[in-house]
Amino acid sequence: MTLHLQNMFLAATAAALLSVLPVGVHAQSNRWLPYEGHLNINFSVDHNGMSTTRGSFRELTGELMFDENSPEASQLSVNIEAGSFDTGFSYRDSFVRGERFLDVTKYRFITFKSTKITKTGDKTGTVTGDLTMHGVTKPVTLNVTLNKKSKRPSGEDYIGFSATGSLNRLDWGITAFSSASPPAITGEVIDMLISAEFVRQK
Repeated sequence: MTLHLQNMFLAATAAALLSVLPVGVHAQSNRWLPYEGHLNINFSVDHNGMSTTRGSFRELTGELMFDENSPEASQLSVNIEAGSFDTGFSYRDSFVRGERFLDVTKYRFITFKSTKITKTGDKTGTVTGDLTMHGVTKPVTLNVTLNKKSKRPSGEDYIGFSATGSLNRLDWGITAFSSASPPAITGEVIDMLISAEFVRQK
């Protein structure tokens, strides 16, 4: 078949396929990005059995590839500026950003990339992924709830999730003020509470 005939055949095939699709039907994108100001990662850690220190990371981005018809095939990635660690107390925050804890000059980013998503209910699931922090990569599993799907006033689909999880900082080599590097006055287990809204991209 000549190149001219091949092009004619391809054009005719495309036209035939388009003719059987309902007018106005377009494939929806499965790419979702955070709704500005609505991606939050909060954490809490015990302080010497006397109180709970709470904080968050202020600078982070993410991307979600999400298909409601096949949620197990979804993919999530999050990138956090380690230096945006914030507990509301500048002396403590500067210390934690330093060499004995996060060492943000050497390890600028904390990243999470999903490796497995499992549906556990109509609106619940688990997301397991690789968390890289302080130069170490280890798996973490989050318990996730789909809160709601709606449309923004401007017309785009958006969707809200909440998630919880925990990790032991010793697994990432952050040992200061722990049982591995006394005095053990700062908790080793970090509890996380995540809230996120994503907007479907065109």
